[in-house]
Amino acid sequence: MTNTIVCSLDTVPLNSAVLSTLKKNYPLIEYATTDKTVTFKTELLSHTQRSCIESDLIFFQSNPHLPLENLCSQLSNYTPQNDSQKIMLEYAYKLVELDEDSSGAGLFMFGDAGIGKSHIAIGISKLFMQRGLNPQFLVAEKYTFSTRIELHPEQVWVIDDMNSGFHVSSRLFKQVVLNAHERGGRVFVTSNKEYDELMNELFVGDSKANKIRYVDRTKGMFKILHVTGSSHRQSHAWYK
Repeated sequence: MTNTIVCSLDTVPLNSAVLSTLKKNYPLIEYATTDKTVTFKTELLSHTQRSCIESDLIFFQSNPHLPLENLCSQLSNYTPQNDSQKIMLEYAYKLVELDEDSSGAGLFMFGDAGIGKSHIAIGISKLFMQRGLNPQFLVAEKYTFSTRIELHPEQVWVIDDMNSGFHVSSRLFKQVVLNAHERGGRVFVTSNKEYDELMNELFVGDSKANKIRYVDRTKGMFKILHVTGSSHRQSHAWYK
């Protein structure tokens, strides 16, 4: 294993704010920049830290509009504030480690803003990556009818902020969840809305039979968690 990670600025948008955030989260890392590359020196990092920063950079390359607060989000650096957050973190690890390919499995976590839902969504995506899988990560509100999705058996999907059954992302949600139920795979979804409330919105105008059929098939696949707590953002505000 080499002691450097070289990133091309043509593929990874590493501006000064991004580099500062990486340095804040990995104080022992050093880097050197040229007009075209950034070279990270990792000899002082542990194996785990190196794996984390590698997954941070790969994930950021695929999601260049990622908020800086989530640039280095990992399950390992999420700090639960109460029992519901501890349970959520526990099940996130269980979903990644689940060794059962014959059926789909998923987590649906809902709760107020600022409790770390996106942190967990991004962290679980990176942990799946570290396990050699290729998770499909998408923020629900960014989905449009022109968004290309390809569904295959045994995929991993992570849908963050699935907050409205009236949004076009409801189409994505239905397709992804049924695909995992019928063909195997893993699905992780975050929302501000309780699962049954979201289901009611998803099936407005549809028949009651279709709704019952869908909920019956998918609710057994999902572990549904209500996560509570105060906003992490407010507790870490710069003026505190």
